Parts: sequence; C-alpha cells; structure tokens
Amino acid sequence: MLKKNTIQIITPARLHFGFLELNNNSGAFGGIGLSIDKFNTKITLKKNIGEKFKGKSLDKASFFLKKFCKKKRIKPNFFLNIKKATPPHIGLGSGTQLALSIGSAISQLNNINLDLEKIAKIQNRSLRSNIGLINFKQGGFLIDLKIKNKSFSKIDKVFFPEDWRIILIKDTKQGLHGKNEINAFKKIRSFPKINHIKLTDLVLFKIYPSLIENNFNEFSKSITKLQNIMGKYFHIFQNGMFSSSEVSDVLNFLRKENVSGYGQTSWGPTGFAFFSNIKKAEKMKLKLKKRFSSCKNLEFIICSGKNTGADIQLV
Repeated sequence: MLKKNTIQIITPARLHFGFLELNNNSGAFGGIGLSIDKFNTKITLKKNIGEKFKGKSLDKASFFLKKFCKKKRIKPNFFLNIKKATPPHIGLGSGTQLALSIGSAISQLNNINLDLEKIAKIQNRSLRSNIGLINFKQGGFLIDLKIKNKSFSKIDKVFFPEDWRIILIKDTKQGLHGKNEINAFKKIRSFPKINHIKLTDLVLFKIYPSLIENNFNEFSKSITKLQNIMGKYFHIFQNGMFSSSEVSDVLNFLRKENVSGYGQTSWGPTGFAFFSNIKKAEKMKLKLKKRFSSCKNLEFIICSGKNTGADIQLV
C-alpha cells in the first residue's frame, strides 16, 4: 500500500513524423516520432474530500479525470494540479500525455496498477498509433510497428543521439483537430496508395539503422522522404504540404540552406529541422530570427531528443 497520498508525473512532449500505413481500414496506422526535452506536461494528484482542479488545461484535465473514475467506478475525490501543460493542437501530443498522466496517477494512488495500454484504452487514446504511449513509457526515438493484422519484428527502445539537435518552428496558430481531424482520417483511408515506397521498409532499413549507426545524413534524408509522402496525403486538408504558410516559408528557406532533414509534426503547424550539433543549430537559429523577423507569430526553439519517458514520483 502507498504511504503517501500525492503523486507527481512529468512527461515529455513528442514530435510525430508520420504514419506507416494510412490506407489501413482498421484505423491502426503505426508511426514514428521523437520525445523532446521542451514543452513537458507536469501534474500532481492527491486524494481529497471532493473534486478540485488547479492550473492549466482544466477543461480537458477534468474530462480525463472524470472519465477514468467513471470507468473504474472510483469517486473522483482528487485535487489535480496541472503545473505545466504542452500547448494543445500544435503537433506535440498534449492530449495523450495529459490523459495518460492522469490515468496513471489515479491508478497508482488507488492501487489499481493498470498497465499503460489499458489506461490508454479507457482514455480513448492511441487509436491510430502508439507513438504517444511509447513516449510516455520510455521516450527516445519512437517506432510503432504494431499495425493490426500485420506481423513485424519488435523494436526495443531506440536512443536518439545526444549531440543531435532540433529547431522547432512554432506558430501561434493551431493544426487540424477534433471532428475535422477524425473526418480527415476517414477520408484518407479511402485514398489510393500514392507512393511506391513501403514506409515500413523506409523505417526498418533506413531510419532505424541510421540512428543505431549515428548516421545523421541518412537519417535526415529519410525523415524528409517520409514527410514528403505525408504531405501528399495531408495537403488537401491543410491547403498545402504544411498547414502554416509561414512555417512552409521557413522550411523552404532551410531546404535552400542545404538542411536535409525537416518537416511538420503531426497536423502542425509546428515545423522542425534537424542539426548534427548545437553549434550548427544555434547558428541557423540566429539566421532564421534575422530572416523572418517580420513574422511575429513565429518562434524558433532549439531542443534535444529525450531518451526517458514519464518521471513518476510520490511526493
């Protein structure tokens, strides 16, 4: 039995680079992504006389807490404090991390000890891929090959090279979400296959080995190749390869600057670009701030990959 009645969970945000089988009618698409060391979610949960909420994203947090308690027939007598929350609908996986954090905290405080897959199912998460679940569980480079009715070799935790850096191109706008996102995926499943590259092969024979071998150039080119395919599927729903015209301009500029790995996370609008070390990332960030100084809605943020998942502590 737990001696303390308060639990703290800090979980990383994640980038989502793309799906692996968008024409799969089961709706389970697989995918790849990356845990990052910026924009984490931090909550504390403790037992209370009744319901009490404090902090950020309160409507969504309240929904997840009540949903979980109703499903497990628990009285929602908790004080939930959302100390940090990943900005919603910008491609960083905010909803899933909040849902898993709340479900995991309740499960541990009440000694239910559900596994993460069951918590995700209760919270109605990980419907299209397990990227958010893997992010919470272990961090690192996230590879989900568990596509329904398919059999792939299991890939254990993949570490992202510590020297590599990412510049995030953050816009003040929001990407596709809610009913519009659900409808888009329904339509995408009926699209004819628009590429001749098997995306699982791209992951297994290019992206995965490049991480193991610390081959930055191969990794970058392969991510961009996958992103180009995603853009062809998504463009009719977001009016172009990328959902933000300003982010698109930045990515085109980076391409001309010979940056080989770039794209948009999930539905955006956040863009990303890879650099082999911090010096190159800092040099490019200065160049971008100068070149796009008139775009007040843009922010350039350097981050690293994060090779650990959620930090769960009794406090």
